Amino acid sequence: MAESIPQKAVTRTADKLLGEVYPGLGAVPRAACRALFLAVVRTGRTLVRDIARTMYDGSVRMKGLQEKVSGWLERYDFLSAAARWLWREGVPLVSRDTFIALDSSDISKEFGGSGMEGMEMGYDASRGVTAMGHNVLCAAVVTRRRAMPLCMRLLRGRHGLPDAETRLYDELLDAVGDNGIPVEDRGFDNEENVAHACRSGHRTVIRVSRLDRDVFGTGRPIDAEMSAAPGRRVRLSSPTRRAESTVRWRAGHFPCGESHRPVLVVSSTFNGTTLYLYALNFAAETAGPADMSDAAALAANAYFNRWSVEVFFQDVKQCFRVEDARVRTFRRLENLLALCTLAYAYFAHVLPNCSEESARLMKCMKENLGEIVSAFRPYVANIRELLDIDRPRFISGRPRKKPPDDNLLLPLPGL
Repeated sequence: MAESIPQKAVTRTADKLLGEVYPGLGAVPRAACRALFLAVVRTGRTLVRDIARTMYDGSVRMKGLQEKVSGWLERYDFLSAAARWLWREGVPLVSRDTFIALDSSDISKEFGGSGMEGMEMGYDASRGVTAMGHNVLCAAVVTRRRAMPLCMRLLRGRHGLPDAETRLYDELLDAVGDNGIPVEDRGFDNEENVAHACRSGHRTVIRVSRLDRDVFGTGRPIDAEMSAAPGRRVRLSSPTRRAESTVRWRAGHFPCGESHRPVLVVSSTFNGTTLYLYALNFAAETAGPADMSDAAALAANAYFNRWSVEVFFQDVKQCFRVEDARVRTFRRLENLLALCTLAYAYFAHVLPNCSEESARLMKCMKENLGEIVSAFRPYVANIRELLDIDRPRFISGRPRKKPPDDNLLLPLPGL
């Protein structure tokens, strides 16, 4: 069956990307990688059965195709080259004040993980339940409307996360030098991690988890002390949203064992919620009021932009259903997650910048818009996206009326 124009555009751009990511693959693993990647891109599914169905032509039994797909995922390494490509593409996007979100998530199984190598019980924060699964660690550059992943690492089981976070942080600083501002959620708020970030000398923002720490030497909790700190109104801005915030700041010292490390504590209040942050290495202890104010505003905006990594996790899980994968070995799941992350980067950053192919796809979308959005969920999603656009384009004038069918024309009088 001949490919349609959109199918040809996706195939051409995907082939070009795979040629860049996997230049050294032999003919057989290259064909396997292409089949797997196109299946993930076109269907958004990771079940071996669904991937095999995209290759079914009647010449081989479905069971045989499923075994072939499982063999490809076990035999070949699609992770290493994808990881190098993401790092290579993402690091040049980092400039002096670019925000880099570091976060952890998990790949969990609703019905346990029996027969799936290495899975352990742990807390699944997205669903608020305890489930079998693996931890995932990510770093992503906040750029454009969608974050650009620098790495997506699957950790075996539920252990080893703190050490992996420290290693990733050090790798990141080695790659970006003095550029970038790593931003970490409250799961990173512990003595070892905060002390390590302080010693690095690199500007870092970490959300406060424990408000009962005595960082000001008064014996009072952080939120009580910050209510009287100096503040200002700040307009927080990310590639996808805006908010007016009241930002307050105060210099303190974080207790790290026998020593104390200087930190700038920042509170940011918007939409009825107050967040507390440690801004590390943002301002010297001798900095003036204006410098402290600017540092606090930058730290608050950095954390406001961190939300893009949550959207990234959500996109990978929902658009490619990586948690639906029912592969038995850790290596197969690693390969699938790597291909899903690469597919995300393809849709978010590669395909939109393929000018000719992207324009062709956009034209085809517009001309088939009715069919694309006719289902309820796509219709709701597109309406909401339209509502978020500040100045939507609209050609004035009434929509053209559809000409009546010939068989509905009434005869003229006297005829």
